[in-house]
Amino acid sequence: MKSKFSPTQLTKYLTYLALPSKYEPYITNPTSFPKTEEALTTLFRCQITRFPYDNLTLHYTETAVIDIAPLNIYDKFMGAGETPPSGRGGYCLECSIFFHHVLLGLGFSVYMTGVRNRERIDGIPQGEYQGWTHIVNILELPCRTQYHIDAAFGGDGPTRPIPLISGSTIKNLGTQELRLLHGNISKQSRPAQKLWIFQYRNGVDKEWNSFYTFGEFEFFQEDFAVINRYTSWDTVKKNNHWIVKFIRHGEVAGLPMLEGEGLHDGVEEVGVVGKIMYVNGLVKLNMGGKTRIIDSFETAEEKVEGLRKWFGFSFESR
Repeated sequence: MKSKFSPTQLTKYLTYLALPSKYEPYITNPTSFPKTEEALTTLFRCQITRFPYDNLTLHYTETAVIDIAPLNIYDKFMGAGETPPSGRGGYCLECSIFFHHVLLGLGFSVYMTGVRNRERIDGIPQGEYQGWTHIVNILELPCRTQYHIDAAFGGDGPTRPIPLISGSTIKNLGTQELRLLHGNISKQSRPAQKLWIFQYRNGVDKEWNSFYTFGEFEFFQEDFAVINRYTSWDTVKKNNHWIVKFIRHGEVAGLPMLEGEGLHDGVEEVGVVGKIMYVNGLVKLNMGGKTRIIDSFETAEEKVEGLRKWFGFSFESR
């Protein structure tokens, strides 16, 4: 499959990311972007700190169905032609389809697949896995290592690509750890058909729990067009208004920081030091520890100004 994005569009995207200076030579020659784990991690972290998980469009579109055509997503996120980026992101299908075409355009070997989530009760995933309601990319580097790429799972999303190595643990934001297990889920009747299970724990002394599962088979744009009909309807039905944007080190100006927050050890090129969230009228901040409320909106006017202040885009944006 070829990327839907042109070299000019990819150059505009790479410029907007504000990559570390060592990547400047690749901005005007996107296909030369390094195919290494370090470069992939840097690209991923720049992506999630520029394009938030944002489901607001679903609640304010006449059709109540999100447009997931790749070029239309690009225009929403990046602006058409010389129009500057909007500051907006999108919900899971938008962000991951967008990033898929970015990765293809940069010359990575990558495909999309569907995901079965578990329902959450009081924020905790529980019970059986449901139908296809999410999306991830699976990418393979020239060294043959494969990675799970999830660019829009909200506040519990990974802050780096995860190798498809069963049981390999990575550190996420704060004390949270993530891993992938290659095995089976309880409802399967064909145990030979292994699945990947995405798990988390919120500290080394906590139990592992499972968010979702996926297989290693390719989904196409047409498959996600079907899924999008349900996920759009379900989001509107639940009436949840969410934005989740990860915060990059050095970009904490204007945030009500506590002592010791926002620090970056400098081991990796781009550090993710926190996340800012909008949840049904409340703005919340988590800098790797306890989540706290930093603002709230009661009127439409307050919401417009608050979204501009905390997330850099307006309520009227696409």
